Amino acid sequence: MRLVSRVRFALVSVVLLAASAASARVISYAPYTNRTAHPLEQARSNRYFVLYEQTTSQNGEIVVYDSTGAEEPRVVFSAAAMYFNGGAVHEKDGVLTILLQALVAPAWDIKWYFSNDSGQSWKTIDIPFAYYNVDGTVDVGGPITHERWNQLRIGNDATPFVVAFSPFKIYSVDADGSTRVLYANPLGQTVTLNGRNRDGTKFILRTVSGNTATLSILGIDGSFLGIKATTDAQFEGWITSTNALYLDRRSGLGASFDHRIVRIDGISEKTLAQNTSPSDSIGVFAVPTSDYEGAWIIKRGNPTTLYYQTLLADPVVQWSDVTSPSVEALHAGVSGNTLLVQVHRPRAVDTATTFIDPALALWHTGEPAPAAYDELFMNEQLNKGFVHVDVDKIAGGEPFVFDSGVVQQLAIPVSDPLPPSAGGSDVLQEWGVVRASLNQKLALPGMARTAGAFNSYWQSDIVLYNPLPDSQNVRIDYVQTGDSFTTLEAKTTTLTLAGKEIRVIPDALKALFNVDSGGGVFFLTPDLAVNVTSRTYTTAANGTYGFSMNGIDFLAAAASSRFPVTFSGAFPGANFRTNLVITDTSGRGTEAVLSGAGLLGSIGTATPHFSAPPNGQVQMNGITPALGILDFEPGALIVKPASGTAIASVIAIDNRTNDPTYFPPDLSSSTLLARTIPAIGHIEGANGSKFRSDLYLYNPTTEQRTVNLQARPWDNSYAPLSVQFTMLPGEARIIPDVLVKLFGKTGIARLRYQALYFNNPGQTVRVTSRTYSIDDGVDGKGGTYGFLMPPFNNFQLGGPGDTLEILGVVGGKGFRTNVGFVECTPNSTGQNVQARVDVIDDKGKTIDTFTMNVPSAGGVQINDIFHARGLGDGPTAALIRITPLSGLIGAYATMNDNGTNDPTYLAANLAAQ
Repeated sequence: MRLVSRVRFALVSVVLLAASAASARVISYAPYTNRTAHPLEQARSNRYFVLYEQTTSQNGEIVVYDSTGAEEPRVVFSAAAMYFNGGAVHEKDGVLTILLQALVAPAWDIKWYFSNDSGQSWKTIDIPFAYYNVDGTVDVGGPITHERWNQLRIGNDATPFVVAFSPFKIYSVDADGSTRVLYANPLGQTVTLNGRNRDGTKFILRTVSGNTATLSILGIDGSFLGIKATTDAQFEGWITSTNALYLDRRSGLGASFDHRIVRIDGISEKTLAQNTSPSDSIGVFAVPTSDYEGAWIIKRGNPTTLYYQTLLADPVVQWSDVTSPSVEALHAGVSGNTLLVQVHRPRAVDTATTFIDPALALWHTGEPAPAAYDELFMNEQLNKGFVHVDVDKIAGGEPFVFDSGVVQQLAIPVSDPLPPSAGGSDVLQEWGVVRASLNQKLALPGMARTAGAFNSYWQSDIVLYNPLPDSQNVRIDYVQTGDSFTTLEAKTTTLTLAGKEIRVIPDALKALFNVDSGGGVFFLTPDLAVNVTSRTYTTAANGTYGFSMNGIDFLAAAASSRFPVTFSGAFPGANFRTNLVITDTSGRGTEAVLSGAGLLGSIGTATPHFSAPPNGQVQMNGITPALGILDFEPGALIVKPASGTAIASVIAIDNRTNDPTYFPPDLSSSTLLARTIPAIGHIEGANGSKFRSDLYLYNPTTEQRTVNLQARPWDNSYAPLSVQFTMLPGEARIIPDVLVKLFGKTGIARLRYQALYFNNPGQTVRVTSRTYSIDDGVDGKGGTYGFLMPPFNNFQLGGPGDTLEILGVVGGKGFRTNVGFVECTPNSTGQNVQARVDVIDDKGKTIDTFTMNVPSAGGVQINDIFHARGLGDGPTAALIRITPLSGLIGAYATMNDNGTNDPTYLAANLAAQ
């Protein structure tokens, strides 16, 4: 990546607030699973959380996860076929009691399933079938996920669950699975559960007769306390220790919609806040303070206002924000003085669709309204929300778990002011249940200063950029590549970067750690946030051959047992060798199963376990013999950890030139919106170079998948050409020189692809490409010098109001740098779009600014940008900043060695205004 990832977590502490009052970040995140997942109702403070993961549209499994990462996920409930209706979880001392309602084949009867030993054993319990809402409403926060309006409620240790059944009964489920009727309305009136107290021993009971609702308090012990009769409405709330009720009350429709927050003490009722905009269904909402004795209240509008209220006092304004953020959830810290504020922001996309993007800020009592929000850049759905979070600990870096919602639709961002720290290029799946952390920790795997095969000698340079106006420290830990069981002691150094400084460190292992020969991983931990990239290369008489790698978020790109990663271009074919690097991120060590795929599906005869030590790294050179794959056999690599979590990196090296290509894991694709590979080419270049592009595809599913490919020339000189074909289950396919072989064209074109799926968006065809120059000018007979040209993810596209940054460009006589701009809307308007380009030197000074015209739905490239712009050989290092003024633009740079014509690919990532 470039830096962290993409959530927007604002002021991470009072100290950081003082240092940078408006700082915000883009924070990377990693999916727990590649399946559509539904969190059960559960406390967000639980150590363990439970998901229903769909395997098909009508089947799935119940999986238990450890939020600390210390234990592997466990499938605790599955069947040949199962349709999940809903469920809830109670945790005591790390042991889970789980209640599920499901239809299980072959009987397909709706039954309740109960476990009080964390899913090790199950039994059915005798309570009626009931429809109840688990996932369908906005989660506005509070201590329990998916609790609001739910008729299945979490109780206490002795009685973990209470369930309301239409029309008139309330059942309880005790810790041993026994059930009892807790309440039966003597008149047969409809009853619902509408909230609870902090301890889960009392519940708000609503009884309806005609247009009148009677509110009472029902105890788990069967006690009953009538509170008040009132006009019937929707109610959701909580109970204080003095039996006062806080209620979110909704009634009426249209212009007569009435939505207010009230407190009831005995028969006394007080309105605390009222929604003044009937069109905003959550214009006002409240969550309990951590002790349930008061309320945090948000009233949206112009301005948006946060209130605090307790006892009989009037609500007290905490802050009022005239920018009117659309606050959608609040989460109170146990300390009583912290709130996690969750807003959402609509973004336009390349169709009529709107992308809703959650953003977050940590607020402390006494502070003004958050000045900035860190962005969790996911396509949120109505039922999104936190699954696990400790508000008082996240500022210290404790990971949190967030669910984007059950309907996934990838989209493309267009406009919104962004944080000063770029990031997100390492995010592989932009939906689902994910983990992330406020604290940035980056990894640069594969750092080298060592001899290799075919007389190569590898070394690594790094480039660091401090995006903040103030100086900050960066701790760098170097862990040497070791064996499967031993983590070698880390060497540590600390650098201080001036505000806006770009620092190039050539031969970083020697310069920073005085290593004469070796290799391993750099872990970088800054005070707040930095951007970093590296280039690893070998030197020959006529120049260098190498590849670049952005810093990878420690959590974001990590593979896990429920989230295997694929490399569709891992085995390019004859005359290549493939190395695999695995970096453990679990702290427990990682053991991964490797497998290969080819044209007819699985290839190779072995699936060896490949182990990395705790917080360490291992490298396997030339992995094809270990997998039983022939050296000339093209195909894909699948890495699936059996235990632990890890960053997996693949480097494919041309044996004829020693030129390496770095392959990160494949990006998950989408049915609804296409991904874009910015450039595929068949074109002659400078210094006798001849550039070609190969396309790699892999279908990771057990079903056939249809792939749509569309090539559109950068200059719109011909109409876009489309090809559709079907891939077999498990098939990996390489299309060499794709622009000529598949589309019959030369030049440069933009490639858009869509991979259709039926049940699960995480199970779609992976696509990537490699662009290279032929060494001797004879196609197919010489060696190659090339780079990966992956599809853009949503962190690498921007529209008006966005900024893209390219880091890693260095000047000098040995290189020429080309910058490509690609407009990514699906159809051409026939007009150019524009972007402002700033070239910034290593001191943070802007040395050039100009406007670039880009064809709509096309592309353009500036060759040798420094000489083209009158900047000579360029500065020691440069940041190239692209600010789209119209359209939807992605960008990249290639830094080309003038001696070898070897290009190094440098991606642009969303960054600061």
